[in-house]
Amino acid sequence: MALFPFFAFAVISWLYRDELSARALMIYWGLWLSGLTVIFLAKLHPGFFASFQCVLAIAMLIQLRVNPEVPR
Repeated sequence: MALFPFFAFAVISWLYRDELSARALMIYWGLWLSGLTVIFLAKLHPGFFASFQCVLAIAMLIQLRVNPEVPR
């Protein structure tokens, strides 16, 4: 379950690698790695990390100004 946000994060990084700078990708992946480290060291529930991954993916999409059209 905690891998689903990771796949979204990885796909966004791959698809928009030209629009995001290398510095931005390093910062996002550094935040991801530090979040993973904190979860393991603090022995927190994996759901906290899954929500953190979702927040990072949403932050990437906001930075890229991706606005998907949702059908009603």
